[in-house]
Order: sequence, then structure tokens, then C-alpha cells
Amino acid sequence: MKKGRIKRNRLVILSGMLSFFFAISEYVTPEYFINYIDVISAAFSFSALATALFLSAFSIIPAFSNSKMVNILQDLGTDKKIMDRLLVATTLFFINSTISFVALLFDSNDNGILSHIIITAWIVTLVMSLTSTFYIISILFKTFDYLND
Repeated sequence: MKKGRIKRNRLVILSGMLSFFFAISEYVTPEYFINYIDVISAAFSFSALATALFLSAFSIIPAFSNSKMVNILQDLGTDKKIMDRLLVATTLFFINSTISFVALLFDSNDNGILSHIIITAWIVTLVMSLTSTFYIISILFKTFDYLND
């Protein structure tokens, strides 16, 4: 699975780089957001929930090795790719929920360099994890299209 991971996740890495440059150029800090605490709290909840869901999917998919969907994933050659993408998305969402927790410690009027670094990391991991999630959804759509044909 390690082989080709960078190539497979080009769009995820590119989206992370673009969001990094945006956050750096705009100097995004907590005071950049109108409802800072609400936004970070919602992101924390969403990331924690996504981490739990992806971890459960990561453990459930191999358990159903005889199911029709897993057989289709194997026929399409995406069974190992979806597991790798689940692992990447889970890791990114876990990192994002950790950063969100740390970001909640900052005051909503803070505009210091440390808060800028934390918010930049938060934006980058959020964008990367959402992009990775769209990859997983596209694989599932391809699987369901194949299932219906």
C-alpha cells in the first residue's frame, strides 16, 4: 500500500498546499472568523465523528470478504486503494480533531503567530481530509455503478 501512496493522493496533497498558501497569505488567525468557537467546535465534532466512522469502516470491510461489494472492489482493483484511502482520511481527521482541540484553547480575538500556525495547520488538515473523503466517495460511487450494471 505504501507504494504509490504519494501518486494516489496527488489531489489531496495539492489541496493541502493550496490551502496552506491561502492561510499564510491571508494571515488567518482566530479573529479572522466571526464565530470562531462555534466553527472550531463544529470542526472538532465533525472530525471526531469522521475518525470513528472511518475506523469502523476500516475494520468492517475486511470482515465481509465474501460480500458482493467487496468482490466488486476486488474486481475493480480498488480494494487495497480504498483501504489505503480510509487509512489516510482517518489519520487526517484524527490530526484535525487534535488540532481543533488545541485551537479551542485560543481566544477568539487572538492574532499571534502561534495561533496563526495552529489555525493554518487546522485549515490544511481539514481541506486535505475532506478531499480524501471525496476520493473515498468516488470509489464507492464507482462500485455502486458497477453493482447496478
